[in-house]
Amino acid sequence: MTKKALHVALMAATLAALTAGSPPAHAIEKPDKDTLVVATMWECLPFSMEARRSRFFNESEILDTLVKLDYGMNLVPGLATAWQRHGPTEWTFTLRQGVTFHDGQPLDAEAVKFSLERVAALLPYAGSLLDLAEVTVTAPDAVKIRTNQPYAALPNQLTDAITGIYARSSFDAEGKFVKPVGTGPFRYASYTKQDRTVVERFDGYWGKAPSLKRVVYRYVPDHSARVLSLETGEIDLAVDIPPADVKRLSAAGSGFQVYREPSAGLYYMVLNTAEGRPFADVRARRAVNALIDRQAIVEHALDGVGKPAWQFFAPGFDWVPAGLPAYALDPAAAASTLAAAGFSKEGGAWTKDGKPFAVEILSYSSRTEMPLITEAVSGLLKAAGLETSTKMFTWPGMLSLVQKGQYDAYVVFWTPEMTAHPDLHLLPHFHSAHGMDYNGYRNAELDELLIRGRGLNAGPERQATYGKALTLIHEDAPIVPLVHKIYAAAANASVKGFRVHPSGFFYDFKSVRKD
Repeated sequence: MTKKALHVALMAATLAALTAGSPPAHAIEKPDKDTLVVATMWECLPFSMEARRSRFFNESEILDTLVKLDYGMNLVPGLATAWQRHGPTEWTFTLRQGVTFHDGQPLDAEAVKFSLERVAALLPYAGSLLDLAEVTVTAPDAVKIRTNQPYAALPNQLTDAITGIYARSSFDAEGKFVKPVGTGPFRYASYTKQDRTVVERFDGYWGKAPSLKRVVYRYVPDHSARVLSLETGEIDLAVDIPPADVKRLSAAGSGFQVYREPSAGLYYMVLNTAEGRPFADVRARRAVNALIDRQAIVEHALDGVGKPAWQFFAPGFDWVPAGLPAYALDPAAAASTLAAAGFSKEGGAWTKDGKPFAVEILSYSSRTEMPLITEAVSGLLKAAGLETSTKMFTWPGMLSLVQKGQYDAYVVFWTPEMTAHPDLHLLPHFHSAHGMDYNGYRNAELDELLIRGRGLNAGPERQATYGKALTLIHEDAPIVPLVHKIYAAAANASVKGFRVHPSGFFYDFKSVRKD
């Protein structure tokens, strides 16, 4: 047996051991040239409309959205070919003609009205995102959308995967979701629980036909097992691969293609500002922001696969206001701030009123980089004199504690740049009426700025409004930005045409082929 064959055999044995007991067991199979097999860290659930799950319908292009984002994060036509704002709360959208759903029904204005209203009714997040007051059919190929408040961000938010357009047959007679039936280049084919979801090429697609006949999304939650399954030839493409494997597979002669591109996404630590918690005092929050070396996290915990986050939005997105304040590693300033807040340092440890500055950090392990970042943050704060501990959960497990306010701090990941508009993340997470971070943070001036910002067209006034809002968030420090996302994936040599979309929620497999 050659050295290479021995290596592959060992990896196959390791993969079998890692997946042993994971139902259902199946023999290793090699994809044919018309089938792309992708290993994902999330299970793609075709029968669930929950926020993260329904985004799969867009990632896989089962559904189309009215508006799309190109690779430069510019708005481009989707199912709508044109849109116009007629007043603070009123928009019209002209629909693409000649489009049919996977069930053969035509796309028209009535179908779009039905879908938007159904999605807003079933998904509270979508209802809040779109802020619909009324959807009116003005012509067979045109709808008018009126929002409850002035809303310049509407076309951007209509790029969000959660607003994809469903056929009526996606729902039963009682209006409950049954399965995704859309207009995209691929249509739902089958689902095997805890194993795979399959989509097939839709030959009636309105755009350029895909080369692939089918795409199989394999659920491989173990981050290392995704890479091993690639190396053994079981899959073609592994997404969200561990940083250490990015470096290893990038080596010359590995035989694999590695993709690592900036994309929407921020790892950050939320600080509980409630009275009685360690971060109720803004000075403690500012000090922690000055104590964490983000560059060290990226270099040593993530093998360079990430960008240090000293600000909320990644600077590479040019719609972000320029000249914003940024945090910096400054232990001396942190010490001065903590002293002013009544802390003292003895024997290398920070205390206040005779008690240690103790922080319990919660997080979850299902996302590839999360455990690495969480442990690095805990270690850096401990080295700075705080008494830290970490607890890892599943995402639902952590969220249940967070929603009850039972935490000091938690590390989380969101995609604030995903629709190329600041409103997507700022309003739901930092406005007092929404508070999706569940940390008790409130600022009336910020609330007013966020409401005003979403009503402003692009230009100097919008930039100034969001610039002020982000400055307030910086000064109040309810969070600690940690790492801007670098999307990492790897494929075998047969895969051609794959590109990382900067939104982080779009595979564009219609442009992929296998040679």
